Parts: sequence; C-alpha cells; structure tokens
Amino acid sequence: MLILAFDASTPVVTVAVARAEDDRRETLAEVSTTARGTSEALLPAIHASLDLAGEDLGAVERILVGVGPGTFTGIRIAASTARSLSLGTGAALAKNSTLAALAAPVLVSGHPEVLAVIDARRGQVFAQRFAGGERGVVRCARPEELEEGGQIVVGDGAVRYREALSRLGRVPPDGSPLHRVTAEGHVLSADLAPVAAEDLIPLYIREPDAEVRRDLNPWIR
Repeated sequence: MLILAFDASTPVVTVAVARAEDDRRETLAEVSTTARGTSEALLPAIHASLDLAGEDLGAVERILVGVGPGTFTGIRIAASTARSLSLGTGAALAKNSTLAALAAPVLVSGHPEVLAVIDARRGQVFAQRFAGGERGVVRCARPEELEEGGQIVVGDGAVRYREALSRLGRVPPDGSPLHRVTAEGHVLSADLAPVAAEDLIPLYIREPDAEVRRDLNPWIR
C-alpha cells in the first residue's frame, strides 16, 4: 500500500511517501520545509516528495494526515488538503496525532518512555506521555504544571521550556532532529485505519487564538 503522509500542525510542513506491506513500513521519500506559510508550502512539498519517490499521486492508496494538536490554521489546511486529494484520487483517509508522530522516532530507537511536547504559545504546551505501548492523556498546560515525564522529553516545547521541563526527563540538544515533527513519524506510529472525510476532525485541545480574541474585534457584532 502506497501512503502519502503529511503534517502542518507546527511551523514545519512535512510530507512523506511510504509503502506498507504486512507489518513492514518503509519511507521512500520525505520533504520538510519552514520556508513559507502552510497554504503555499504544502502542495509543492507533496509533489516534491512524490517526485523523489518516483510515484504518481494516482498510485496513492492511503492519505495520512496529522490532526494536531498544534497550529489551528495549519491543521485546518492539512485536513482540507487531505479531503480534497482523497476526493480527487479515491485514496482512503487516515489520521494520527501529531504528538504520536513526534514521539515515534524516540520510541523506535529503543527508549520505552518519552514525553512529547509542542509549543502551544500563550506560555503553554501540548504534551503527551508515551510509555509501555500506552498513550497518556493529551494535556494543554503551563510547563511547570506538568508532572508526568519520560526518559526523554522532545519537541519545540521542550526546547523553549528546557529549564522547566528538564526535571521530567533528558532534553536533547536544541538542534536535535528529535525535536521536529516528521511525516515519517506518522508513518511509524499511525494505525492507518480508514476514516470517513467527516471524521477527519482536527484535535483541538484549546480554543483557537482567533476565538479568544473574537470579542476584541470591533468588526464583529
């Protein structure tokens, strides 16, 4: 089964083309960029990854998209793009948590416990603990409020709040690739179960910034 996986829940737009056969999953190509906004970067990254893999969009059998938590606009654009591509190609949809994708490379490398942390702005983080094959509850909290940790703490939230989160586990150096969400991480961690287009719902843990500021907009009555 040929898989097209992508995520735009963080400032990094990441796309991968992979193949799944039985229990084996192999990433054929991956493209990640922070150069432009999601609406401008996602489709070119999709075409670039397909070109690198030597595959056509029409051959894709599963479209796997990260549904957050993360940037409200990025998640919405990724989900809308996935639905449109599915409608145009007939490929089935699948979804996965962005935090699971972030944790996947650490878990695959042999570390049994990891705390995945994404910067949620407003002095908060989105966090989820993975241990023993189990996924903890996704939380939105201030870094100092988190209590559960892991052997390793990864993500842009871990970099930004290193001092507060290092008490919960080892935080790799700032430049470590473990801090970046990757489409390959989705390939590694998703169950690939097909979902209906209407079930491809962004994972909102907190009210979007636009809604918080809605009452401050003089043009909305």
